Amino acid sequence: MRNQPHTLHSQPAQPLQPAQPAHPLQPAQPAQPGTDLHIPASVEPPRRYHRQFAGLPGNRWFKPILVVLLTLLFYSVAMIVEFVSFFIVALITLNTEGDFTAWSERLIDFNTITGVLFGLINVILMWPAAELATLCVYRRWYSSMISLRGGMRWGRLGRYMLYGTAVWVVCAIVMVLFSDGATGTLTSGIVWNQHVLAMLIAFVLLVPFQATAEEIVFRGLAMNIIGSWLRHPAWAVLIPVPFFVFGHLYDLPGLIDVGIFAAIVGTLTVITGGLEAGIAFHIVNNLFAFVLGVLSGADLNATSSPTAEVVVSIAAPIVFGIVVVLDHRRRGGPSTGETLRPRGDGSEYVGVGPESA
Repeated sequence: MRNQPHTLHSQPAQPLQPAQPAHPLQPAQPAQPGTDLHIPASVEPPRRYHRQFAGLPGNRWFKPILVVLLTLLFYSVAMIVEFVSFFIVALITLNTEGDFTAWSERLIDFNTITGVLFGLINVILMWPAAELATLCVYRRWYSSMISLRGGMRWGRLGRYMLYGTAVWVVCAIVMVLFSDGATGTLTSGIVWNQHVLAMLIAFVLLVPFQATAEEIVFRGLAMNIIGSWLRHPAWAVLIPVPFFVFGHLYDLPGLIDVGIFAAIVGTLTVITGGLEAGIAFHIVNNLFAFVLGVLSGADLNATSSPTAEVVVSIAAPIVFGIVVVLDHRRRGGPSTGETLRPRGDGSEYVGVGPESA
């Protein structure tokens, strides 16, 4: 209540009354159906993993095609550089009477350290090719799109690798005990020598990068290219599968095995909103396959496997997928999409809130 000026005939002062608010507070009313709620411009609606390209500022229908063409170009250049580098090493290490025919054959022989290095590095080079192509077209590295959180969720990667290792330990025991194929020879003892040690070191050092490169290209990049045109995740999961399958030289059961693997890890990518599950299981899967093969003296160039090993190899990703989905639901993590916000110049998006473990 405002104080009034005093006059000669002012009335006796009245006791002060509590001030009344100009606009009494009313209890909050629930939003009526159809009411437009204000959403900050910096926040985008939830987006699924395979729709990241589609949601980038300035995206056009032809940009994913440019990414494909540039990836192929950069990868071709990288392969030429790799071959020339190996050729120069051969010139230095071989004498004038060296057999270059035999050397060239070793490049594609996975039973030799030269073949292992050349083959794994050849696959790894797909990764920088995809990164550079995405940078040229969308002004961002693809590694910032490994998950909807804006990068690798290392906690998830570690957890999924533990799950994958547990699954493959059981599978390896089953194969050693019941398969009459190559891995079964482990029961008769392991022969250690410099060649075996060199092969194991090469696999341990390079397989994580090789597996990550394949997941980034065949799950990450490919799914986002398809997803930029087709909204339903099934297209993004299934269309890249044949390209991944025919990149492997196996017989029909082996190709079916690879196809099931690709479909499962692609589905997990959509469910978990990132590549961590696929990367983790791909690393563990390849390490077990290569390490068991080396220790048992198996032919790493073989295109077929005993039936028991194929069955176990098919079962492994299925069991892993079930474990990941159950774990994902139990933890209440974001399922198929997360709310994203731009950062930097607006060309990059990261998830709202702390990184999910």
